[in-house]
Amino acid sequence: MYKVIVTLFVIVSATRGEDYYEVLGISRSAGQDEIRKAFKRLAIIHHPDKNSDDPDAHDKFVRLTTAYETLKDNDLRKKYDLYGEDGLNNSHKKQTYHSWSYYQNSFIYDDDEYVINLERNDYYESVIDSDSSWFVNFYSPMCSHCHHLAPTWKEVAKLLDGVVKIAAVNCEYNRQLCHQVGIRAYPTLLYFQKNSQHGAHYRGEKTQEAITRFALDRLNINVPEISESQWELFLRGEKIVHRPTLIFTCGDQQNCFTSDERLVVAGIFENLIDVRKFTCQNGNCHDKMSYNTHAVYLPTYNASYWEPMFLESMSDINTLIAKLLDQLPSPQELSENDFEHIRKTKSNVAWLVYFYIGDTANFRELNLQMKKVSTSNVNLGKMNCGRNGQLCSKLGVNRYPIWGMLKPGGAFELNHGKNVNSDIIKFVQISVKTTNVEALSAEKALSILQRDNADEVWFLDWFTPWCPPCIQFLSELRRASLEFDASIIRFGTIDCTVHNTLCHQYNIQYYPTAMLINGSNTYHFALPKTAANIIQFINEKRTPSVMELTSANFHHKLAKKKSKVIWIVDYFAPWCGPCQRLAPEWTAVARSLSNLSFVNVASVDCQAEASLCASQGVRSYPDIRLYPLGSEGLNTIALYNGQRDSLSMLTWITTFFPKKVRDLNSSDYQRLLNSKHMWLIDFYLPQCWHCQKMEPEFAIAAQLLDKVKFGKINCNFYAHDCAHIKYFPTLMLYNSKQNKQKNDERYDGTKIAALTAEAIKDEILEIINSRTKHDEL
Repeated sequence: MYKVIVTLFVIVSATRGEDYYEVLGISRSAGQDEIRKAFKRLAIIHHPDKNSDDPDAHDKFVRLTTAYETLKDNDLRKKYDLYGEDGLNNSHKKQTYHSWSYYQNSFIYDDDEYVINLERNDYYESVIDSDSSWFVNFYSPMCSHCHHLAPTWKEVAKLLDGVVKIAAVNCEYNRQLCHQVGIRAYPTLLYFQKNSQHGAHYRGEKTQEAITRFALDRLNINVPEISESQWELFLRGEKIVHRPTLIFTCGDQQNCFTSDERLVVAGIFENLIDVRKFTCQNGNCHDKMSYNTHAVYLPTYNASYWEPMFLESMSDINTLIAKLLDQLPSPQELSENDFEHIRKTKSNVAWLVYFYIGDTANFRELNLQMKKVSTSNVNLGKMNCGRNGQLCSKLGVNRYPIWGMLKPGGAFELNHGKNVNSDIIKFVQISVKTTNVEALSAEKALSILQRDNADEVWFLDWFTPWCPPCIQFLSELRRASLEFDASIIRFGTIDCTVHNTLCHQYNIQYYPTAMLINGSNTYHFALPKTAANIIQFINEKRTPSVMELTSANFHHKLAKKKSKVIWIVDYFAPWCGPCQRLAPEWTAVARSLSNLSFVNVASVDCQAEASLCASQGVRSYPDIRLYPLGSEGLNTIALYNGQRDSLSMLTWITTFFPKKVRDLNSSDYQRLLNSKHMWLIDFYLPQCWHCQKMEPEFAIAAQLLDKVKFGKINCNFYAHDCAHIKYFPTLMLYNSKQNKQKNDERYDGTKIAALTAEAIKDEILEIINSRTKHDEL
């Protein structure tokens, strides 16, 4: 028999004070930009400095600040949306506030149309490994130098619009991101070339000319000079290139844009228009055109002949750019048959499609910008849902206008962000890569849920576009999908505003809800909704390291436990927040112990197996229990009450292993130097974090290696024996044949702290095998 300590929990229903969304005057679907702008507007009006005659001004402003700090944090916002203020559990500190002038100047770039404001996810999705060049300003509103730079940075953004993406990160509100990037001073300017993961620091003068020069010099774009003979061929209309071509005409008496302006044009129209330069000499171009001609445009449009277009009297470079954008092909008007034909051919070309009803006049400005993202791999199309209502309804289009991506391979999904250029471009960049993510029709979703094709594995996301955590999770889901081929798993999204009946039929009660459909099994995803957790969840379900115990197998597996095995079991409930946070850590524990044949790691879902958990006296969640060696069945239980991270749990679990790591004193250490055995010694300090991290892995490795004896020396107590040790932890392998320290293998410092038990085993066996071969020779 065993004793069970029962902890009683009082569940108090969540109560709500004044609604935070009402405090800020925003809708519940507001994005981060809207939240920031609403707060800035209200902060300037209602700051106590400006309302000294109102005795309640302080309390009102604290309330305003509390609402903002909660809603701008995605995790806090989700808790608030689900449970109200009481659900926050004091997870946000009591709010204070800055002076009035701080709020007046803190959101430096929010109202600028050229500078892109980046959040953490934007940074990793849009900047890292991007097809575009990015120049990012990491700043703090508390920094005077940042404010001095702001007008210059805005001017640079305007000048380089379409060439380099100019962005800003407010480190006051994105501290975690700035810490991860390694920002230590403000402002820090990092330039990211295309397809790069690391930015180059800009350390030059903070002037518009110097910053622009730095960016243009790194574009890796060339505007080649053409010869007089090529010039003649171009003007005769002979096709010697396969893309539209722009030729700047320069000379002593000829109007000519500067080299930087030519570079800007080449950057904007990269992959769309070939940009070249011809220098007029001795009047060799004036018989063909006027002195007011700045450039000649040669449109091909797949024709075998072209008619030169002379671009004259251009007032500035922006006029020229607008003229060229007008010349590029407009989005193709698609019919239902066109769309289905493109989808069935499953070509390698993606289509960005604009869905609308009625007049497209408002589409013109956005159309001009979207031509910039049209490359050889993205075509532009538009569809009138008034004429193609059946297809639009099937695709889930229920509001206008909206953009959708028809991907290589035939998958389709809609953009649920804002219809602004920066959001659409971000959608294009990630969506075109995630070819195994698609928005499901009701028919396709039912086919998956009814297992019409049992061989297909699907990860389904049920969501609504008005739910901010849903939009956040869509972004994480796309990132996770990049880790899997469609032949292994596919990702489907179900919009419950479109498929309301289906969502009710399958009892979807909250958003987002996610599940894995694998054969006849359905696994609900209850972890924190990040890409890393999605990847881990899928991998765990495909190749489980944690055994799932149910009433059907519990008696056979655990109740009949033999004395030579250990069982460690997590009794959990899917709705329990601490259980959700424990889940990835529990998987990490199981994977670390997976190579030990005498250890079994399991879990019991107490929501699905309520009777089983009640019979075991489980009253609170999570409940972690260990059934140790030497005991049979359920007679002996050890309860875990420590920190619920994988390191803490592994350290506790290994204390129940057969003792194979010997604590050595000075005398023991001296004797092993002349031992006939091979020893692996861990030199450590108890207070050293890397040593603590190594401890359970070292203990597991000792169970895996019978050919080597394991020992550890506490260098706090035996400093003399550790005199030769420079880093902690240090592992040293003492060879039984040489018996001399100079021939022994050494593994030093923090690099070994990352070694797993399996890696330690492999390293030691490699050394043993190499020495055996050497001895045989």
